[in-house]
Amino acid sequence: MNKGKIETYHFLKNEPKKRQFDIYDLATYHKLNSEHSAKPHSHSFYQIIWFKNNNGNHIIDFESYDIKEDRIFFIAKNQVHYFEKRSDYRGYLIHFNESFLLSNETDINFFLTYSIFNNKQEPYFQTPKILEHKLINYLSQIEDEVANANEFGNSGILSNLLKSMLLVIEREKRKNAEAKKKPDNSNYLKFRDLLENNFHKKWPVSDFAKALSISTKTLNSTVKSEIGITVSQSISDRIILEAKRKLIHSNSYINQIAFDLGFNDPYYFTKFFKKHVNCSPAEFRKSIS
Repeated sequence: MNKGKIETYHFLKNEPKKRQFDIYDLATYHKLNSEHSAKPHSHSFYQIIWFKNNNGNHIIDFESYDIKEDRIFFIAKNQVHYFEKRSDYRGYLIHFNESFLLSNETDINFFLTYSIFNNKQEPYFQTPKILEHKLINYLSQIEDEVANANEFGNSGILSNLLKSMLLVIEREKRKNAEAKKKPDNSNYLKFRDLLENNFHKKWPVSDFAKALSISTKTLNSTVKSEIGITVSQSISDRIILEAKRKLIHSNSYINQIAFDLGFNDPYYFTKFFKKHVNCSPAEFRKSIS
């Protein structure tokens, strides 16, 4: 078996002087890129997919989600997803790099503070009719401003329009979750971001707590209050998710996957995986295939 990796696509990665944002007609874009978009892949950028029809499913990290009219999907960096092979998609597609929104110090915690791109349980927003016109209006303004690429303030205006649209969606999501409102969860959001960037290093819980300048007890209490599991379980879950991604969406040897995930001995990786999935990595790969 040849070693391989899930294909990761980049958006203007080596062109920092260009505007780090663009919007596309979904049908046109998918027609031109279906060869790539229909295969499991990830991005180093953020993607927003607004579907305007009810056909099919969208697959994100082993979960299949129904496509419904005015359902907006938020694909974060490093998430593995793909489109079904079909030609009847309608809607909008937005690509942007993190730097497009994090333009100054006041924005630095945007993706930590707001959960739109960090909701693995429900990575979409079903637009209520009462809000549809407002969000469409933002999209129309964005499309108009995209045409002014050489005009003064173009990137700033687009950045502000995108932020405003995301904030409106986040506000609506919070209204819907008001009954389940929890105390300040900034430490949890910071932990989640830290975990995303360091899960492969096999840090103990104490290292995460130290990086966040809080005690292990406080960190455990925060995480358990937010998602009902311990920090250790969160770390294990993230490692298992990445292991599944690599087992299914790449041709990498299992030994190589073990090393990539911080296991010095493939035997311990197999033992760890079997403990959490109830089968070996090889058995899991075979069952999905």
